[in-house]
Amino acid sequence: PAVTDTEYHGAYIVGYTDGTFGPERSMSRSEAAAIFARLLSDKLDEHIPSGANVKFTDVDPEAWYAGYVEYLTGYGVAVGYNDRTYRGDQAITRAEFTAMAARFFDVYGDGDEEIMEQYEGFDDVSDGYWAAEYIKAAAKHGWITGYGDGSFRADRQITRAEVVTIVNRLLGRAADLEYVSDNLRKLNTFPDVSRRYWAYSDILEAANAHNAILGTEESWYK
Repeated sequence: PAVTDTEYHGAYIVGYTDGTFGPERSMSRSEAAAIFARLLSDKLDEHIPSGANVKFTDVDPEAWYAGYVEYLTGYGVAVGYNDRTYRGDQAITRAEFTAMAARFFDVYGDGDEEIMEQYEGFDDVSDGYWAAEYIKAAAKHGWITGYGDGSFRADRQITRAEVVTIVNRLLGRAADLEYVSDNLRKLNTFPDVSRRYWAYSDILEAANAHNAILGTEESWYK
């Protein structure tokens, strides 16, 4: 019999305290760090440090995200600005998020096979204005989508819905919508994300921990 490949998919993004997801809201640089740190530490089975040794001048070691940033800095995934600041409260742009995703993917080293293959040439992600050529390649390979008019809008703030679609595509993750519709009451769902919303399945995939059987499509099971 064929060996079935099963994988645990942890939730890597949470909604707001009022129960909403805020799919069109921007994401701060600190929230982006939290996502990549959760995914990487889960994969490597490592603890997130306290944040006491965080290297940026503007990150208080007591800040909720200090440990995430410290952890990712050790892997070269979180990068600050030339003045040694991280600017955690600043909304992350589409270009910055793409660059961060690429550095994360380099360390994570496991995801969508097709993307992994095309990825070999992407490992030179520096900061600065930097990302133009690299983003073009990422968009061409389909793991980052531009807009209908063909533009990428690198400086525009990325939305939370765009974030989960990119991360899921990188990781080769996709929600099992049949399981989802049968088990809605048990899952984290959001009043502001309707079933008709374009990123509905990606948001549920990212916000619900589940076991998945990986075949041609992902099947969730208890």
